[in-house]
Amino acid sequence: MDQELEQLVQAILIAADPTSGNLHQQALEYLSTVQQNAANTWRVALSLFVDRNPDGSRKYPTTARFFALRVLDEFLDNRYVFSYSA
Repeated sequence: MDQELEQLVQAILIAADPTSGNLHQQALEYLSTVQQNAANTWRVALSLFVDRNPDGSRKYPTTARFFALRVLDEFLDNRYVFSYSA
């Protein structure tokens, strides 16, 4: 999962920098896919949001943690809708 987390963080950082050219669009598309598949990606997003360094500081940048919250929000919204309609 560490490699998946690092790949996600790199995509988030590239997407946050519009000067990264062609990679910027690819990163945005990747992040859109991650968010749309929140039912499968929520665990990675949770780790991204809560992981800490040994000294207690946050392991990932604020931008990455904010994106993780968006994925978790998507997951919880969909889960609630499915639970409520069942």
